[in-house]
Parts: sequence; C-alpha cells; structure tokens
Amino acid sequence: MKRTEINKVYQLLSFLMQYPDRQMKEALLEVKEEISRFEHPEVKMKLERFIAISEDTELEEWIDYYIENFDFGRVTNLYVTYLKSGEQRERGLELLKLKKFYEASGFTVTDKELTDYLPLMLEFCGQVPAETIRELMQMNAKAILEIHEKLRETSNYYTLLFDALLLTMEAAGVEISEPKEEQATP
Repeated sequence: MKRTEINKVYQLLSFLMQYPDRQMKEALLEVKEEISRFEHPEVKMKLERFIAISEDTELEEWIDYYIENFDFGRVTNLYVTYLKSGEQRERGLELLKLKKFYEASGFTVTDKELTDYLPLMLEFCGQVPAETIRELMQMNAKAILEIHEKLRETSNYYTLLFDALLLTMEAAGVEISEPKEEQATP
C-alpha cells in the first residue's frame, strides 16, 4: 500500500467514524468514488460494504445506531484511552501527552474534541509522515483492537471500518496482534 493511499484511507476513516449527519449522507457518492481508486483490495471491499449499508440506511436510523454504539457503548466509544483509564487522573495525563505529540508534528488541536478521539487521530494520521503514524497507532493499537473485537461480537457493521483501519495500520508498519480465540479442547 502506497503512503499516499494510507494517508487517504486514514482521512476517509476519520470522516466515516464521525457522527453521521445529512452532509455525510450526501457525501457518500463522492466517498464511493474515492474508494474506487484505492489499490488495496481488502480495504477497498470493506469500505465499499460499509458505504453500501450506509446508503441503504435512513439517516435517522443511522444516527440512532451510531449513538447506541459509540455514545452509550462504554467499551465501544471512540475515545481510545477511556478503555484503559476511564475517567481516572491517568487519562488526563495521557490526553495531555497526545496533545503534545500532535503539536510536536505541527498539528493544531482544538478544544472541540478530546485528543484521544479516534477520528481526530485518524485525521492526524492522514497528514503526517509514516514514522509518526506508526508511533501514534502503535501506542493505541491495543485499544483499537479491543473496540474492534467488541463491535465484531455484536455483528456491528462499523466493524467494516475497523477491519479497514487494522489492514491500513498493518500496511503502515504497525504491529497488530489480534486477541487469540480460545480453542475448544477435545
């Protein structure tokens, strides 16, 4: 996967993981056109499936689904340090560390979102060199895998975005280790 495609996938995932609205729904055709230019077949397929489902879902239903899974889902929210630290003091330190990480790369963080918000991280990854992407995503790979696993357990169609994210992370050189499924003993 070429670096430019990796950056574009991160940007696209950032957009698609945000709260759905009319503007996002109207942009799906344009997003589909962008995806058609991707070379990585698995990433392309996962994103196309997500877009197809989203196109077939009424906006209000899509919004409700998003809220149910990401706003009320304690283990599936998109704040990657929350799983590890919750609302504890350590999380505040992690958020500050992330802010300084972004700023060191010339990325201005607004107060609109917390620095561990996954779509914000992905937007950042769409604009920085490969080494910076690897460092940030490696630091957060475990939390991303946990969210992915919880979504997969409930057959959530946002799993498709996380599948594409994990494939892109691997293509960018991030070491991914999936949780091992327990095998039944005979």
